[in-house]
Parts: sequence; C-alpha cells; structure tokens
Amino acid sequence: MALLFINEIDKDVRLGVWEMEENLNYEKFASLPFYDRLMSLSDGRRKETASVYSLLFAMTGNRNLVIGHEPSGKPYVEGYKIGISHTKGFVSVILSTSCDVAVDIEYINIRVLRIADRFLREDEKPATLLFSMKKDKSGDKDIIPDVVPDVIPTLLFWCAKETIYKLYSDERLTFQNIKIMDAEQGGALCGNNLIAGESVRIDYAFNEDYVLTYARK
Repeated sequence: MALLFINEIDKDVRLGVWEMEENLNYEKFASLPFYDRLMSLSDGRRKETASVYSLLFAMTGNRNLVIGHEPSGKPYVEGYKIGISHTKGFVSVILSTSCDVAVDIEYINIRVLRIADRFLREDEKPATLLFSMKKDKSGDKDIIPDVVPDVIPTLLFWCAKETIYKLYSDERLTFQNIKIMDAEQGGALCGNNLIAGESVRIDYAFNEDYVLTYARK
C-alpha cells in the first residue's frame, strides 16, 4: 500500500488518498482491535478496509481508532467526523473535528456514460457539456485528460452527487433531489440540496486514474 498524499484543505479538515497494492501484509494489524473482523472479510473488502485504516493511521498518528457505522451507513470514529470512499485501486478519507465532511473517489471508466440518464437531471446536462470544453489557465489546453471527452464531466457530476448524498446521509436524498452546478471558482462545483434548500461548495480534482470530490459544512 502506498500513501499518495495527505492535504490540509482547511484549518480543521484533512484529506488523504491511498493507493492499494496487490500483496498486503495483514499481520501488522494483528494487535489491533478490529483484526478478527478484518480477516473475516472477503479478499476485496479486506484490502479496502486495510487501506482505509492505513490511511486513517497516517492522517491521525493514532493506531487505536476503530471505524463504526450509523444505521444510515455513515461512518464515525472517536474524536473525528469522517468521510470514506473507495474505488478500484484507491481509497480516500476526509477528517474534521468540527464540521461534517464527505468524499467520493471513482476510477476513470467509460461505463458512467451508460448510466448518466439515471442520475443527471435534465438541467444538469448542459453544465457537463460546458465543463468538457474548459481550458487550463493559459487558455490553450483542455483540462480534461486524454480520454473520451464526456467521461470526466459526467463522472465528476456523479462523484459530486455521491458527496452531497453522503454529506446529508440522514435525509436519504435521491439524485433528483440534488442539483450540481459549475461554480465560478476554479476547481469547485456547487451542490444544491433541493429538499433542505441549502448549497455547498464541492471541491474536486482528477487525473488519468480517478476523479475525487469532497465537501464540508
């Protein structure tokens, strides 16, 4: 397993991404309280869970933390508010001691285009098209990596909706209850909870491997 980064994105918010490796040594978790549960999981879930804990320990320096889940599925850990996401090859964790946080990470895959009509609102589709035509700061180069142009914007809106859903997990929002708009600031979207009438900034990043979105409130 390999730490990709831990960033201080606000005075009380930390974000990390960890890349999973094929061959893992689970014995280093043997003395920890969740070891038996870890070893009872399937190979895929065990790898994801070990990666999440490795990242959590790297972010906090505390190897005694144990992650639990509320009935809604929202994760919790003593002393922090936490958001967790995993995808093929990567996990991400966001932590705060004061504000609600959420994160979503998805690997780049064209399959998102096949399900776009299931989660995009009709009034969001023009925004994904405009996003696909954005340039970098010089104005000379497309900011979208060298993949099918529609994939990144569509996947970005998917991740943004997942992030808002997690941030308001107790409300059980549907995709139609969430409207994503391009924000004026670079590197950010605006996520609207149409039921609560609230808007939240969603920061994002992407590369050739994954799309990452995160938010706090």
